[in-house]
Amino acid sequence: MRSTIEEQPFQSSPPPTNEMNSGNNAHTTTEVNHQPSVQPLSQLEGDEFYTQFRQQYNAYWGTLKFEESVNDNSNESKYFLLIDDHVDLTVLRQFMILAWKLKSVSIVIPILSGVSNNKPWKKQKHIDALKQGIKNTTKASEAWFITHGLDVGVPQLIGRAFREEKLLRRADEAWAIQMNRTPKPQKQIPMLIGIVCADEIKDLIDLKIKDQLKIELKVPTKKREQLSLNRDHTHFIIIREQVKNSDEKSVGKLVDSAQCSTNKFRDRFENFLHKGIQQQSANKKNPTDSGGKSQQKTWSDDGFPMVSALFRGTPGTIELLYHKINQDIPCVVVKGTGSAADLIAFAYEEISANNDKEYEDTYLKVEIARRLLEEYPTLRTNNVKRNEIRDYLIQIAKKADQGRRKFLTFIDINSTTSALNDFHKFILSSLLQSQKIVSGNRLTAQFKSNLELTLEWKLPDLALSEIFQRDDDTKYSISYELFDKALLGKKSEQFVDLFLDRDFSLHRYLKSDKLVDLFQSSKDREFLTTTSLEGILGLTGVRFQFTNCIDEEEMPDHFVEQGLNTIVKRLTDISHFFSKHEMDCNAMGIYFGDKSDRGVTKQRMRAEKKALRHLIIFSVLMNRHQLAKLLWKRSSEPIPMALICCMMFKKLAPYCHESYQRLLIEKQAKEFSDCAVGVLDKSFNEDDQRTFEMLDEKHPDWNHMATVELAYNAENKEFMAHAACQKWLTRQFYGEITPRELSWGLFKTPDYLKITCSACLIFPMWFWINFSPIGQAEPPPKKVSDLQGDKSKKPAIGSADQIEEGKKMAAYEAEVAVHGGNNNIFTRLTNILCGKRGAAAKTPSGEPPMSASEEIATLWSAPITKFYTNFLAYLIFLSLFTLAVLWPSCGNLLLDCFVWFWAASIAFENTRVAYEKYCSQSSLPLGQAVLEVLVQTLFLALYLGLRIIGLWNFGTCRVLTAKSVLALGLIYYFYRILFIFLPISPKLGPMMIRLRCMIMDDFITFLQLFVIFMISSGVAITAVLYPHFPLSLELFIKAFVFRGLMALFTSDTQDLKHSHSHCTINATSSAESEYACLRLSHGLSFKYDNLYAYQRYGISSQKCNQSSWIAWFLLIQYFFLAKRFLTSLLTAMFGLTGARVQSQSQQIWMFNRYEIVMEYAKRPRLPPPFVVISYIFMVITSAISKCVQNLKKHADGDRTRTYSSSSNSNARELVKDVANNAQGKRLLPQITDKDDQREVPQDNSCLGRFLNCKPFKQMLESAEAKKTVRLVTWEDSEANLYWKYKAEEFYNKTQETDKTQAKLDGLTSNVTNVQKEIEVQQKTLRQVNDRVVSLEKLMIDSHILIEKMRSTLVQKDKLIEENQKFVHILSRESPYIYTNEARFPVTEKLIPWEIPFDLYDPTVVTLPKEHSCFRDEERPFVESDLLKRSGATSDSDELNSPDIGPATSPGNFCKLEPSTLPVTWPSNIEIPVTDYKWNEIDDVELPNGKKMTVDRTTWVTKPGEKTPGSYQLDRQLLIPLSPMGRTGCRGRGALIRWGPNKTIIALITRWKNLRGQPIIVDGRQMLEAFVFKDKSTGNFILPGGKILGVESPYSSVCRSFNKLAFDDENSEHSLSFTEEDMIEFFASFARNSGASTFESHMVYRGYIDDIRNTDNAWNEAEIWNFHYGSNIQFKNLRTDDHVVWKDVIYHSRGFSMQSSILREIAQIHNAFFQ
Repeated sequence: MRSTIEEQPFQSSPPPTNEMNSGNNAHTTTEVNHQPSVQPLSQLEGDEFYTQFRQQYNAYWGTLKFEESVNDNSNESKYFLLIDDHVDLTVLRQFMILAWKLKSVSIVIPILSGVSNNKPWKKQKHIDALKQGIKNTTKASEAWFITHGLDVGVPQLIGRAFREEKLLRRADEAWAIQMNRTPKPQKQIPMLIGIVCADEIKDLIDLKIKDQLKIELKVPTKKREQLSLNRDHTHFIIIREQVKNSDEKSVGKLVDSAQCSTNKFRDRFENFLHKGIQQQSANKKNPTDSGGKSQQKTWSDDGFPMVSALFRGTPGTIELLYHKINQDIPCVVVKGTGSAADLIAFAYEEISANNDKEYEDTYLKVEIARRLLEEYPTLRTNNVKRNEIRDYLIQIAKKADQGRRKFLTFIDINSTTSALNDFHKFILSSLLQSQKIVSGNRLTAQFKSNLELTLEWKLPDLALSEIFQRDDDTKYSISYELFDKALLGKKSEQFVDLFLDRDFSLHRYLKSDKLVDLFQSSKDREFLTTTSLEGILGLTGVRFQFTNCIDEEEMPDHFVEQGLNTIVKRLTDISHFFSKHEMDCNAMGIYFGDKSDRGVTKQRMRAEKKALRHLIIFSVLMNRHQLAKLLWKRSSEPIPMALICCMMFKKLAPYCHESYQRLLIEKQAKEFSDCAVGVLDKSFNEDDQRTFEMLDEKHPDWNHMATVELAYNAENKEFMAHAACQKWLTRQFYGEITPRELSWGLFKTPDYLKITCSACLIFPMWFWINFSPIGQAEPPPKKVSDLQGDKSKKPAIGSADQIEEGKKMAAYEAEVAVHGGNNNIFTRLTNILCGKRGAAAKTPSGEPPMSASEEIATLWSAPITKFYTNFLAYLIFLSLFTLAVLWPSCGNLLLDCFVWFWAASIAFENTRVAYEKYCSQSSLPLGQAVLEVLVQTLFLALYLGLRIIGLWNFGTCRVLTAKSVLALGLIYYFYRILFIFLPISPKLGPMMIRLRCMIMDDFITFLQLFVIFMISSGVAITAVLYPHFPLSLELFIKAFVFRGLMALFTSDTQDLKHSHSHCTINATSSAESEYACLRLSHGLSFKYDNLYAYQRYGISSQKCNQSSWIAWFLLIQYFFLAKRFLTSLLTAMFGLTGARVQSQSQQIWMFNRYEIVMEYAKRPRLPPPFVVISYIFMVITSAISKCVQNLKKHADGDRTRTYSSSSNSNARELVKDVANNAQGKRLLPQITDKDDQREVPQDNSCLGRFLNCKPFKQMLESAEAKKTVRLVTWEDSEANLYWKYKAEEFYNKTQETDKTQAKLDGLTSNVTNVQKEIEVQQKTLRQVNDRVVSLEKLMIDSHILIEKMRSTLVQKDKLIEENQKFVHILSRESPYIYTNEARFPVTEKLIPWEIPFDLYDPTVVTLPKEHSCFRDEERPFVESDLLKRSGATSDSDELNSPDIGPATSPGNFCKLEPSTLPVTWPSNIEIPVTDYKWNEIDDVELPNGKKMTVDRTTWVTKPGEKTPGSYQLDRQLLIPLSPMGRTGCRGRGALIRWGPNKTIIALITRWKNLRGQPIIVDGRQMLEAFVFKDKSTGNFILPGGKILGVESPYSSVCRSFNKLAFDDENSEHSLSFTEEDMIEFFASFARNSGASTFESHMVYRGYIDDIRNTDNAWNEAEIWNFHYGSNIQFKNLRTDDHVVWKDVIYHSRGFSMQSSILREIAQIHNAFFQ
């Protein structure tokens, strides 16, 4: 079983130690202490340990199986240990090592949070950020997380993060296995340990474990409101609760109390992990397995680094944190999670801001206590516990900062810069800030441990701020192991930079073996294998071989010398970049060269630079782009190194198989190119002279290539096009001369004419040429007083020295005048003729001016002079060549020989240049030069053989052939100008580049398309036009050349127009027609050469042509495609290419300019054919120089031997003198100084005199100068530090740009988050606003309802005059009748128009006449929609909804509707729409000739007035406004007319009798009214009518009464009844029935509160009362139930009028009403 545990440490197979030997459930450690002879339990192993462990601590262990899990890791079993709380932690440590196989970790992170008082996090982004932070911690290092283990709160979130990380890693492994490759090694997922109280899970899991070997407990799915274990924890330690404090229960859950056994054990266990086993001896035996092998990585006895994290929490959590601070365990407090975390943050902020005792007592304690009671209400009944927790909070805040140590770190999740994603960073920062200050060896150990942690967690910022930037001045040494991790680790490049800043010695670190080890220890070698090993070296099967070498930790000895050098050579053309011997010697501190201190320092610097270059090359080959840039910024040759890196990445890109990787490599090459250009631009702006010297510097490590040559070799066009490079090229092109500008008057002499004339005529150079580099003008003449410098040493006036000085100054001024002072040509000619050219004068600097021969040599040595002289000579050559070609017949032999010699000299010079390029391994292109040499050699051979020798010696008459060769040669040499001389022009050069792109890209494409059309059409036309043409070469020429190619340029159609001879087969019989093909072809031989057969069939010649329409068709389609379509396409392609290349052509021309300048810089001074003279001079000079140098060496050797022998004899004499002289010590320095100042004796021999002559001396000095310059060029010195600083400045600038961009991105992200927050807040505000609006509406509706109730109560006993202020109740009823449209709410105080109401926005309702609310007889009178005509409403405002309205209330009426319809009116007659005359009575003439009176006046009388007034009009719409005020609805509504809608109603009353006796109530008689019941609706109606203008109002009342009372519809009454006529009409009934009395009264005239009223249309009524004093009887009265007499009292129902009107009628007759 033990072997099973070892092989499968995470399987559910515990050792067989769970057999119970006793029935006791608990054992104490005191039983073991009484047996001193027994071996301690912590030193036992195997079964014996497990048995004793179970017996002493009642321990049970095994696995937990979670049921019904939906997670992918549901089948995993979790380890658990059930144990008492008093267990010996050393023994527990042993158990965890043996049974759980837990190894040492980098850090332990206890999570402090409560089981109760958990609230879900409000924002999902905080949850995601915390989970990401936990994942980053698990990826950074091996760590332990310790929680309470329950599936609630923060441990649940941490468990989810662990689960997601584990599933992601498994997915990666499964994908790798599916792809048949080995999964990448990954760090083990950290342990998530839960320490659980057994009482919390006893209802979920049965912990009464019986005797069994293998324990596996099942964890069922938790129920609601039930605590369960979190399934994502890896290990559980379940603690039996021993002591339960009742006081703690009153504060909260037992598990949240700091005094419970579980929390006490956890605090003790975490302190044990933190402190370690410091009491044990150093040589204690480590626990071993049964096999005797020690654990690979056991726990450290010194303890583990520990940082706790606090989320929310309870009072018990605060107490636990207090203990953690006392144990020097730092804590990360997540502020914003609430509860204890926020309380601690508040206390810390207050204490940090004001740590005053009085402030603490008077405010802080009171405030903390208040907040404690708000957060934990259970503390209200326990003041002692509350004060204790309060004091804990204050003590935690005070102990948080202890000098340089900090124990609290806060993360504010509500801050805009919340960084829960960087949770691991805060953890490590808190750990580093809380460490003790140590010294000596402990300081070194602490430094190494901290650095390993920051390196493992990839946090260079923390390493810099918390480790390297300490207050002490301790210098730390970086071990090679740490540097290896930084160099090879991913995202660890910043650590390399930190280590190098701490003076880490690269050359002592980087041996050749170490470089090979870096290559083979790198985790990702795919790029190296694919590009370098397989792509460049061509090693097949290199993956297998290289991997085997890595596994065996062996690499070939020649890998550095041959493999790497070959790769670098292929990529950069630099040979021997790596030297194994030199690297090993430098690593051992062995340097070659000068042994002085300064020399050793220089060699050490040079070794460090080389090591840095080697690491840069390593980074490039491994595709470690960021590492390469970090190392590059430290290079003292940043521009060459950037160009080399750019070149390597460019040439590595084609070896990448994936396109995305190729693009990435090209992008990285562009970045290094930008680095080179950036540093170049920066230095050029600061110091252009230093920049030019750098560009011209040749380093031996770059194969003596200059920086510009490296750029050209890298094909870096952007670098070459930079102003610095172009200026450098211009200087190189002009050499040591500068053309002057002379004033000639009206015209300006071009530079080419000046240089050419000066080179050919010599004398113009003295006034046209300055012999100084371009851009370096000679300094202005100094004053006489400035030549000596010091005024104190100024010679006396009139002395010889002063005269001599004046002569020198005059000579110098004359020289300055010649070179730059006066540009007038006549002045210069005068000076030259008078001998004042100053050839013998010296400049103030002491350097003699050039002699005439030196000036001529300088002029002819300038590349620009060589170019123009070569161009001029070439033009002369072309002139003679043209003359030779045009010479008739066999030509001129002398001319031909001279031209051939000239062409041969050109060819020989080209051959020499090509050979020199090849030997010098120059980066200049060689292919074009070799091709040109071959072409010229072939032409010279043909010229010599066919023209010169052939025609004049052998007499062959092949004049045409010779002429053809010469003509082709002439064309070639003329075309050669386009590629040799014209590209130097800044105008023609870019144009030639565009032309080349057009030819290579577009014209080739055009030719490909043209060949298709040419071959197909040429063959088709020829076949149709010449059907019998013999198959021969002539036929193919005719088809491809004449009919195909030449047809593009000519339009010869004679063959198509008519046939020159008969070409049609004529067959006289059917047999001849059938066997024609057999006769023409000699049977089946298919040879159509039987001329007799052709003639037999009427064809005189096989080459005859036959015209036809098909030939014309083929020709036309060919012409259209070739001449129209293709040429147009070619033109368009040329235009696109020209536009595309326009921006690049200038840059390409600048890049190609280097080739031309460098080529002419290396050419001889004289052009062909005079170059032969230069060759002879070069041979003679080279021979003399070698001879002189050999003679010099021989002479120096003889002289050295002679000098050495004399020096030895002098030294012996000197020693003897010193021995005999007592003052030898004092004289020795003097003698030594004299000896040092002793000169070497001059050689007066013939050879010595020969070598000391001026020409040979100059030759030797020139050779020595070249060596000196070469040595000085590559010698490392402090001057190169300038470039290192420039590289760092540029890199820092780019980093600042990247950081700024990152900050901008962060700000953008923050702004986005803020916008989201604002949107959420806006949504909340909108909801609140909607709620407020609904509440306001509800309040207004309630207000209106209260007003209605009040009006009902107040109107009870009031008359009409007193009730006028309550008339606007029904007019504000909502919704509007017949519609669902709600009125705009209007309270009582806002009804009058005089009261401002800016927010008033009434609903618009205007029902059309087709609506069902109007009767058919009323529809012609319904007026149109004025709001629609004015544009104030839309079509949708005309509503046609079903009749919807409230029922009639007691004592009130919804609408005043008269009973009688108007006089019958034709429905097809439309009322004319005229101008509405408001407040007037208008007579309108109808189409049928009748007239209608429209009364738009009002009956409403304002208070205090006796006569009706006028209503107001809307100022904008010009429509009436209700005189009673606002109604909440605009428009005509359901009324007929705009403005007042008048109605007249009659109420007929009598005294009520019972059996002939009047009924008296309260001393008053009772009235009863004559009403009529509507059978259709059941409502009671009164006689009356609407005043529409077709009849008088009183006529309508009389007519209505007749219809309702007598059912008489045919009674004739005048349409123009007056008021008297109406009274007489009703009085007649009293006379006819014998009534005693009759009274008539107009009760009311004015506004009627109607539910149909709007702001622009309202109801008005005139109400009459006709009272009969006796019990009147109407004759011929209807006998049905339609006529009813109804009591007139307050509680009467059925009267459609206000109770105040009925009250008024009762008061008139002094009748009973209430």
